[in-house]
Amino acid sequence: MFRAMPSASKPRHPIRVVSQRTGLPPATLRAWERRYGVVEPERSEGGQRLYSDDDVLRLTRLRLLTEAGRSISSVATLTDEEAAALLQEDRESFTPTISAGSSDGAESAAIVQESMRLTLQLDGTGLERELRRAAMTLGAEAFLEDVVASLLHRVGASWSRGEMHPAHEHLCTAVVERVLTWLTEPGSTRSDAHRLLVTTLPGELHGLGALLVAAAAGLQGWRVTHLGTDLPPSDIAKAAVAVGARAIALSVVYVADPSASAGDLATLRAAIPGETAIILGGGGVRTLQERRLPAGTRVVVNGLGSLRSVLEDLA
Repeated sequence: MFRAMPSASKPRHPIRVVSQRTGLPPATLRAWERRYGVVEPERSEGGQRLYSDDDVLRLTRLRLLTEAGRSISSVATLTDEEAAALLQEDRESFTPTISAGSSDGAESAAIVQESMRLTLQLDGTGLERELRRAAMTLGAEAFLEDVVASLLHRVGASWSRGEMHPAHEHLCTAVVERVLTWLTEPGSTRSDAHRLLVTTLPGELHGLGALLVAAAAGLQGWRVTHLGTDLPPSDIAKAAVAVGARAIALSVVYVADPSASAGDLATLRAAIPGETAIILGGGGVRTLQERRLPAGTRVVVNGLGSLRSVLEDLA
């Protein structure tokens, strides 16, 4: 059954979850609350701090502002709108070019190699620093295509060969998600932009490809709703209708049962409006292409360039 999304102001996240999502150690979170009152978490019956989605977003913004060189005391009193505006100024300053294009191949390959090394060492801080530096150096879209896409491919291949443990993939996913959130900070997209729903079909637990799609679409001006992985088609359809999605993008990395996945696609197609497109992309797409795909399905087979073309057509 489809469940309504909880209110962004509802306190529901314990401090460990907030620490993972924001990249701030629990000690820093407590210090910022005590000294600067940046957020006011509620308490559970057992006295545990509970934070809302709005709190998490505010804390993430403040962390990014301090990492750019500002003191927490200078930004703690900013409103959410002021913090978002200041972050947008930083992004425009750091990444002046958002146009498509290729970066220097040797430089990108070196960045990917170093990112793999840091991932294998479970050095999340070093990995995030390396990816942020690459985004500022290469520009947003070149960073997505030449660094993030290559890194995700290598991480997935290493995982499938048993060269990486789940912990490596989870760490890389968390870091990439934080960096992509930084690149596509909510609030910079027009309210009347087309809506894109991004997720995966049942059984698909690899979420890095979906994150990449969400970031690329956000940079193109789409309003993106990212639902994570492994959702039944009925829930995907209800969410798409609820947000008025122009399209649903499904990341397909591994297809365990092509017949079941094809059936899920048919179920999804039957449950959504005819004008809502379905976009398929990822390493497992070729397996599904051997089946009869539902009408209105767009297949992305040549990376982000192909995705951009599909999104431009749909817009």
